[in-house]
Amino acid sequence: MAGQVQIPNYQAAGFAGPPAKQMDDSRHATTAEVELLEQIAQASRDSTGVGQTPEVIAHGVEFVALPGTAANLLRAIPESMRNTLGHSRSFSGCMVLVSEEEARLVTVITLWTGRNRFEQCNENSKQVKKLLAPYVDRFLRTRRLVACLSTKQR
Repeated sequence: MAGQVQIPNYQAAGFAGPPAKQMDDSRHATTAEVELLEQIAQASRDSTGVGQTPEVIAHGVEFVALPGTAANLLRAIPESMRNTLGHSRSFSGCMVLVSEEEARLVTVITLWTGRNRFEQCNENSKQVKKLLAPYVDRFLRTRRLVACLSTKQR
C-alpha cells in the first residue's frame, strides 16, 4: 500500500505508479467468500425490510487510462460491454466512472443479478479486463462487492 508521501509523487509522474509486474489479479471467489457475500446481502434485505430489491454483485475494475483516451471511454466501454456480455442473463449493465480530479483515473463497474450472478461475474471477469485493455495504462485494483441499489420512485 502506498503511503501519503508516495501518492503525490506517483500523481506527478503521470500516475504510472511504482514499477510493478502486470499481473492478472482476477481470481474466482471461494465458496466461503460467496457465502459471506450472500450473508451480507441477506442482512441488507432484513434490515431494510425490502424483499423485492434485486440482489446485485458489482465487479469493479480501477485503472489508469492511457493518455488521450478518457473522452472515448464513456461511449466505447458501455457499448463494448453490452455487445460482449449482453448475452449473459446475469449481466445487468455497467457504469464508467471517470475521476473529476484526474481524468485518467477510471473505474468500471459491471453489475450482475440473478441466481447465478456469482458464477457469471467470476466467469466473465477476465473478459472484462480484456475488453478494457486497449484503454489501460495500468490496472490498479479489481474487487467484487455486494450492491444495494436505490432508485427514485416515479
